[in-house]
Amino acid sequence: MISGADSRLISMIFDSINSAIILVNEGGLISSANRRAIEMFSADDRDLVGLPFKALFMPEDRDILAENVINITRRDGEFETEAMLLKRDSGFFMGLVSTSMLETGEGKAVVVIVHDITKLKGLERLLSKSERMIFLGHMLDDISHQIRNPILTIGGFARRLAKIDMPKRDYVQVILEECMRLELLLSTLTEFIRLAKPDPRPIPVGSVIDELASIVKEAALENGLKHNVSMQEGLNGTEEILVDVAAFKKAVIAGLLNACESYYEKCRSDGSGVVDLEVRPSDQPPWTLMFVISDQGDGIRPSIMPHVFDPFFTTKTGHIGMGLTFAKRIQEEQGGHIEIRSEFGKGSSLYLYLLSERRRAVRTQLL
Repeated sequence: MISGADSRLISMIFDSINSAIILVNEGGLISSANRRAIEMFSADDRDLVGLPFKALFMPEDRDILAENVINITRRDGEFETEAMLLKRDSGFFMGLVSTSMLETGEGKAVVVIVHDITKLKGLERLLSKSERMIFLGHMLDDISHQIRNPILTIGGFARRLAKIDMPKRDYVQVILEECMRLELLLSTLTEFIRLAKPDPRPIPVGSVIDELASIVKEAALENGLKHNVSMQEGLNGTEEILVDVAAFKKAVIAGLLNACESYYEKCRSDGSGVVDLEVRPSDQPPWTLMFVISDQGDGIRPSIMPHVFDPFFTTKTGHIGMGLTFAKRIQEEQGGHIEIRSEFGKGSSLYLYLLSERRRAVRTQLL
């Protein structure tokens, strides 16, 4: 017979286990639930006790799946399945439900252990998507190779014809221009497919700024704009960040081109436009620093903001629309982050976030 002290000890152990544990009695009601179960199902302290076990399932699964979980466990001694489970606050999550039988003084109970696998299922979907993207990349590379030669041939003959005095010469010019556009599209697509994965290394932030200063100056001068490159006061130029400088330059160039092209023509001609690159402490952990490229140009319409990083999305004539797509891929593959903030008519800022340490804080500092 279990003493009162032993019973309290068992209850304490039960509550200290970091998995949701639920006991279901022979009537199909929840007779006990530990602290973790109460938290997982967003319940009050005693809200689960006395509740039908099937009430934890989505309505469409209560009559069959929930009943089968109990019935199969009683027949085979154990069972395991995945199911969408319902919280008491009407939220839901994907759960891994494992069960077994337990003999108690009150009869046979079903022990139910639940793990929230929502994030795991998300990672599975991400992995599946990555595999599909790799397949599509190979396929696009093959297609690009197959159509490049015909386009180059058509373009080459069109260039020759354009030099000959012949009727309807403007038709030849249209063919030539379209071939040039397709050649640029193919080159951009091939570059994106074959873009080497960044290899971030610890680099002093001051060195990175020095590498970028000439790029900012050149882009601004080419567009008749002023420029500023700075590091927020209080930052240490010797602090190291994880970055592949060569790849990061491509991301910065894409941001600079967007910033320069955002100005009205009058700003370019009179030199009143300014492009800024400033390094600041990150406003989003776990990233530690952010490189901010800012302009006071036209800004971005709210309706197109969700699409600015989409492949081939552009509002500018003659552009391919892959610059920010390149930047996003580079940032994500080197453990960084990218986002854009804009106010239509007043300007935009592109935020390029970087890490100083890949390991989590629990591995690098006493907490």
